[in-house]
Amino acid sequence: MATYKGIQGYSVQKLSSDPTVSEAVGQLWYNSGTGKFKVGTQDAGTWASGGTITNGRYDLAGCGLQSAGLIFGGAVPFKQFTEKYDGTTWTEVGNLTSAGRAGGLGTGTQDAAIAAGGSGGPGARLTVSETWDGTSWSEANDMLVARIGIMGTGITAAALGIMGNTNGPAPTYQKYVEEYDGTCWCEGNDTNTARGYVGASGKGTVTASLIFGGQTTVHLGLTEVYDGSSWSEVADLNQIRSRGGGSGTSTAALYFGGAAPPGYVGNTEIWDGTSWTATTNLTNARESLAGAGTSSLALAAAGAPAPGAQLTEEWTDPVYAIKTVTVS
Repeated sequence: MATYKGIQGYSVQKLSSDPTVSEAVGQLWYNSGTGKFKVGTQDAGTWASGGTITNGRYDLAGCGLQSAGLIFGGAVPFKQFTEKYDGTTWTEVGNLTSAGRAGGLGTGTQDAAIAAGGSGGPGARLTVSETWDGTSWSEANDMLVARIGIMGTGITAAALGIMGNTNGPAPTYQKYVEEYDGTCWCEGNDTNTARGYVGASGKGTVTASLIFGGQTTVHLGLTEVYDGSSWSEVADLNQIRSRGGGSGTSTAALYFGGAAPPGYVGNTEIWDGTSWTATTNLTNARESLAGAGTSSLALAAAGAPAPGAQLTEEWTDPVYAIKTVTVS
């Protein structure tokens, strides 16, 4: 009878114990301790319905974790609402102190966040910055440049405000980046490509951030990574788009939903530090939504069109398993 080596051209590895489930994916081995052949498998990640948002909206900001999320601002009309999520239910808490805004940045945690920039009305661009202490918002020092479609990464003590556009009827898209040190905004290092409404690794830092997608007069698939000194272009998204939700870090990120010709999409992609891989789509395609969490446990909140304005979906990473090979 033919052997596995004779058919496949190589031997089955013999191990005294099983590897970790994530390392085992796609591998076949013989466990000498149990006397069994084993194989590593991976099921697709999934989106599941979460709690209903109290105040439906789009073009809002979000941050935090899947089980401890925070969303604020949005449109239309321009919103001041803030809501926090406990993994099951959204609860309305203290409003933004400034007028309602949309398209601004949001980053941090459920108990310590920052909101800055955005639009307070047609054609208006804001520099207003506020910090959240878990209970209420307080006015902070303004940003240097008023922009909408701006994205943030980091925490309240060290954050980035990335790109966006600076005027209304004929938007001027920016490479411009500002750094926040917990007190003031100052000029940072420009990105390579000007654009707005990018996705970003919400848990990125001022020395390790990832941005992806975005728009100018067209939608883009570009990805750039930051090392604290300069931005470098890396592998593009599989689906060009803007206005999606992002979560994770510069080495493990998730991008979901967004706008791409001819309309709204539910596409979800996973970043492993080198490349993007398409995975399970959002159940409800939408754009201008808020993202929070990690690449393995993410939150997609609100968005447009209107049916998505009060929706929450929760992402759970692929399920890994080690199975015994049976021979009949």
